[in-house]
This record gives sequence, structure tokens and C-alpha cells, in this order.
Amino acid sequence: MKISAILLIIGAALWSYALTLSPYKNEQLFMERYISMSAGQSEEYWKLRDEMLTPKFQLEDYGVTLAAIAVVMFFVTRKGQVRLQSPNSRNTLIMLAITLPFLSVGGYVFDLFQAYNRGEFPHWADSMGIPLMGVPIQFIILLVWSLAHLSFLRGTSQPSTPLVYAVSLKSNWWLLFISALTAILVLTSAAAGQYWYAIPGVLWLYLYLSLGAVHRAAKDNRGQGNYRRQTELIRLSDRP
Repeated sequence: MKISAILLIIGAALWSYALTLSPYKNEQLFMERYISMSAGQSEEYWKLRDEMLTPKFQLEDYGVTLAAIAVVMFFVTRKGQVRLQSPNSRNTLIMLAITLPFLSVGGYVFDLFQAYNRGEFPHWADSMGIPLMGVPIQFIILLVWSLAHLSFLRGTSQPSTPLVYAVSLKSNWWLLFISALTAILVLTSAAAGQYWYAIPGVLWLYLYLSLGAVHRAAKDNRGQGNYRRQTELIRLSDRP
């Protein structure tokens, strides 16, 4: 709780301080040199922009990222201990799987418009319409991906399972692999201050770990059931 509060305060302070900064060290000089460039001088433009940028945008991004980390830590540790569990119902996991493609695509669109508003593209660059044209395709691929992974719910009835069940060599190796890969991507995004990718990434990780936990719990229950049945058959066969 205390750590999350400290991170939230630091994040809010960084974001607030960033609002007081100008995007460029000398905006007039930047615009003069920018206007003098001709179409096609993209490399020169990006070099000029990097030279003239202040920490404004980075501080904004890291401020929001720290605040998001603080919120996650609050919900994880609000009962005084770290004990993450899968949702109480299958329907919650299904709704999460349907919602995640919207969040991921939304993060991508947000990234594009934010980059445009921050001047990352010179005026002669290609239209925003080109990268935005791929959004519906990206959404369909992610939706099919997430719904396909719901097949791991088949044969499961566990209402809520500790996520630690998913972090084991006894768990499904595919879910272990994509969980590890997603965790790396989340850490990379957070380290870069890209909260618009890190937040959906945390939820994707939660989905994979939840699926891995309930899948393993169901598998263990079936194994224990088979063992009990075999034991009962052996006991009956030993009777005179």
C-alpha cells in the first residue's frame, strides 16, 4: 500500500511538472529550421527534433506509467498479501478475452495519434490513413487469437484458482511460453514509458495465467479422480 502510494505521488509529480515544460528548447528556432526543410528530408527533421526536444513527453509518459503501476500494485496488495487468482467465473474470462483486442488496438491507435500530435512525423510524411487501414485486420487477428485460447477452458469447472498454479512445469507449456513472452513485453513497454501498451499487456498476461491455472487445476482434478477410481477398483478386485 505504501509503495503504491509513493509511486502514485511520484507519477503525478512527474506528469504535473511535464505540463509546465515546452516541447522544444527553442520552439521559434525549431520552427524556422523545420520550415526551411524540403519534402523528403525526414532524416534531417528527426535529427533536428531529437536535438531540440525537452524531457516533456518522456516525463509525461513515465508519470502515467508510474501511476498505472501504482494502481496495479494497490489492487494486488490491498489485502496485505500478494495472492492473485483467476476470475470467479468462466464468463469473466470470456469477456476479458473479447475486450482485450479492443484495448490493444486502442493502444495502437492512441500511439499513432499521440505521435502525430507530438510532431513525430514531418508534414510531408505519409498520411495517417495508411497505418490506420490495418487496424480492422489487427483487431480481427487479435480477436481470433484470444478466442482460440479459450479452448483451454474446455473441461474446466474451477471457479477461482491461484495464479501460481500456472507457473509450474506441470502447466501447459504453450501458456507458460506466451505468459513469459508477454511478461517481457510488459516490462519492456513499462521501461520505455509506453503505458498504452503495458496496461493491455498486463491484462493479456492475467488472461494467460488464469487459463493456465484453471487448466492445470482441472487436469490435476481429473488425475486425482482417475487415481481414486483405480484404487477403488483394485480394492474391490481384492475382495474374496
